[in-house]
Amino acid sequence: MFIFLLFQVRKVRVVKAINHGNKILSLGRPNENQRWFWDPLRKSRLHDLIYLDYATVPHALLMTLCERWHSETNTFHMPLREMTVTFDDVACLTHLQIEGRMLSHEKKMLRHEACGLLVRHLGLSQTEAEKIYGTEYGGYISYPKLKELYTRYLGRANILADTEDLEELEELERVKKYCVRSYLSYLVGCLLFGDRSNKRIELVYLTTMEEGYVGMCNYSWGGMTLAYLYAELVEACFPGDIAL
Repeated sequence: MFIFLLFQVRKVRVVKAINHGNKILSLGRPNENQRWFWDPLRKSRLHDLIYLDYATVPHALLMTLCERWHSETNTFHMPLREMTVTFDDVACLTHLQIEGRMLSHEKKMLRHEACGLLVRHLGLSQTEAEKIYGTEYGGYISYPKLKELYTRYLGRANILADTEDLEELEELERVKKYCVRSYLSYLVGCLLFGDRSNKRIELVYLTTMEEGYVGMCNYSWGGMTLAYLYAELVEACFPGDIAL
């Protein structure tokens, strides 16, 4: 007589940290003497994000944090006491300002709103903007497309760098503006508000540029980042979730 022993194999859940730091490094940047690029980044107060990156995060650490996270209080219930990530933590680690306006928006962006942002801030034609809206199913732009725009504008700016033609000088100012805004969008989307699909960035962050680079300082980037982190931790606590 044969006896069959059935063993139930426990599936080990692994939470993966979404890290887009390498995407930023792959973009490349103009030399430090190109003030048209670096001055706007400093005015926006997001310049230090360039140096914000990490290589790996242990899965065991992520799992432990997710298991001990309580969404009711936004705290980690550790053996000794409750702990949480605070505004001061965010400010110290990222150098982002924690005072200012918060960005509130609907989950789904309307077609005319998304296309308007793409045309005004990234220099796309209405046709291109409509195509992106249809492809990304709403208010998003893919990482490859944003990288393509940044590379295109940066290359054009380098070509026109020594021009003296009036029309080309006007074009140069336009491509410089769109180059910087493409880079800032990539920076914010990759390092602060990484999308779980690992493929796209929300267009809503372009609205912070409506009042120029100085106007971007009016937003609490640290506060928005902390709120986004809390929301991601809540999602990561669900049994079927695998990304943070």
